[in-house]
Amino acid sequence: MNRLKEDGLMNSFEIRAKDGLARIGKFRTKHGTVTTPLLMPVVHPGKSEIRPRELVDDFKFQMVITNSYIISQREKFRSVAESDGVHALLDFDGPIMTDSGTFQMYFHDLPDHEIDPLQIVRFQRNIGTDIGTILDAFSAPDAGREQVEKDVEVSLERAKISVPEKGEMYLAGTVQGGIYPDLREHSAKVLANLDFDVHPIGGIVPLMEQYRYADAVRAALAAKKHLPPDRPVHLFGCGHPMFLALATALGSDFFDSASYAKFAEDDRMLLTTGTVHLHQLRELPCDCPVCSATTADDLKQMKKPERRLSIMKHNLYVTSAEMRRVRQAILDGKLLDLAAERARAHPSLYEALHILLENVEQIERAHPVGTTPSIFYTGPETVLTVPFYRFHSRLIRSYPFRKSRQLVLVPHIADRPFAETTPTIIEAIRETSPDTTLLAFVTPFGIVPWELEHIHPVQQSIFPQHIDTDTLSIAEARVKEFIQKVDVPEILWFDRSTPTNALASAIEGEISTHHFGSASDVIEQLARQRRQDEQWTLSKLRAVLSYQWGLDVSKLPSDVEIEISKGTGKIRYVRLEDDLLFTMVPMTGLLAPTLSGGALLMKMGLPTRYVIKMHEDAVEFVRKGKSALAKFVIDADEELRAGEEVIVQDPEGNLIAVGRAVLSGTEMLTFQRGVAVNIRHSMKQ
Repeated sequence: MNRLKEDGLMNSFEIRAKDGLARIGKFRTKHGTVTTPLLMPVVHPGKSEIRPRELVDDFKFQMVITNSYIISQREKFRSVAESDGVHALLDFDGPIMTDSGTFQMYFHDLPDHEIDPLQIVRFQRNIGTDIGTILDAFSAPDAGREQVEKDVEVSLERAKISVPEKGEMYLAGTVQGGIYPDLREHSAKVLANLDFDVHPIGGIVPLMEQYRYADAVRAALAAKKHLPPDRPVHLFGCGHPMFLALATALGSDFFDSASYAKFAEDDRMLLTTGTVHLHQLRELPCDCPVCSATTADDLKQMKKPERRLSIMKHNLYVTSAEMRRVRQAILDGKLLDLAAERARAHPSLYEALHILLENVEQIERAHPVGTTPSIFYTGPETVLTVPFYRFHSRLIRSYPFRKSRQLVLVPHIADRPFAETTPTIIEAIRETSPDTTLLAFVTPFGIVPWELEHIHPVQQSIFPQHIDTDTLSIAEARVKEFIQKVDVPEILWFDRSTPTNALASAIEGEISTHHFGSASDVIEQLARQRRQDEQWTLSKLRAVLSYQWGLDVSKLPSDVEIEISKGTGKIRYVRLEDDLLFTMVPMTGLLAPTLSGGALLMKMGLPTRYVIKMHEDAVEFVRKGKSALAKFVIDADEELRAGEEVIVQDPEGNLIAVGRAVLSGTEMLTFQRGVAVNIRHSMKQ
């Protein structure tokens, strides 16, 4: 892909942080830049009791959404909007999105000719909305497949004829497809090739109302697979605070909701754990400004208009706070923890969480490498998350030592460094070579070879002393898969008082297994082939190089010098003839190359997955140590993950820098804004 991407106002979305499919982004509009993910309160142009300016100033929302169909149908709204613009109509100078009336047509069962798809797009453009929306065809959850197929084709045809009408307005192309993931994928694929700026996922509101969260998750994930990463995704009608964390984990950037007002009309209060009716409460379980200033009894005694307004404000405070909490969770790499906590509010939500985790391969492609400082066990879903899934997958694919005379397995809860709990066995293993003895730890998330004990997330995780059976079943399957990948005639099992000791019975039928009750008994059975002093450090380095970059470790010079931390046992530096090649990144346990290290990686046959090529216009900037901007990336592998250590080349393939990828390879080739690679070392530094 050899091109220099155009700059401009359109497609002005930039990623600043990521956690799985979720991302913190900056989205520029003519009326200001907003931080995503964000929620837009729905504002009625004529009867909103809380005006848009208050929503921003008092409740800290950034953007609002209103309905262009309602505006177009009422003379008093239409005349102001057409003459002065929608911003004047709402008395708001911030970003505004407008809906087209699709949901109103569905909800009120209006005839197909009620709204003209081209006229409504032109109307939104002419009244100066920041983001307009096409008129798509809404599919009810209980609609049969044949009807949904027709709705999708109608929506796509309208999308195609609407794009030329957008002018300078951002235009949102809605993904439809009902509860059929393949139709969602088809819709998303077609829309991805059209000049849209935002992609709502429609048809979600009825699913939410029926607690069909699992169907909503399937619909969103199916669409997300094929939507361009540089276009924000809008989960239409989703705004309940208990679903926001999980919805963001699906990769949604925009949300909207009128629930704050609709629920207040019926004295219903939104909470992060669900919805409660005021008459059910004796206490107000909230610390928002409204609830902190009154009591449940006082609220009940208010006149209807005053009570409705108070509950409306409460609903806004709770929703806004949860949206901020979600953004912080992304920055902390803890969004799934928050989603798991919220999912326990309702069985249907917990089911939806597991549907999300069943699609971990899709999430893994977007999730940065090594960004989570610690992982706390929250339940059986924990070991299904990306860090553990990724570690196991790479281990199975890239562990270099496949054949040995014996395998020592040590059950462990992964609560402390392995060297603290089994120091004598590790010391003995250092005197052997991988072709005689392998050592691995059996943890709640699977197998950890001794050479990879410091790789994230091995010792960044915290598990309880009592492990549930679902977690142990997952660990068992991973242990079996590892054993099937190595060629060893016998296993030495060190029996210990830890939950994972129970996994021994699962492998005894696979390979001859011998149990030992003490470390000294295990050591006596080691098939030692003594090697030169400190050669164990070379085995560790080879394992990390293979795990991290998939390299042929036989090409590593045997005379490299490896400095090990005496306190932790981690690799600190790798040198060759006093030339520094690599340093170890403490949090990830992975290697960061210097320029010399980058040159060595190229000699060792570094896969193209880890090579970024820059446009000639950016080469000199990168040589000087400037960040490699996405706009100037001309070649990157779609398998590259954000957070990986990469080498940067000029168009001819010459090494100019090394650094850490900020975006995935696909994102680098798509985004026009933002940093693609943070440069660590460059030619002219």
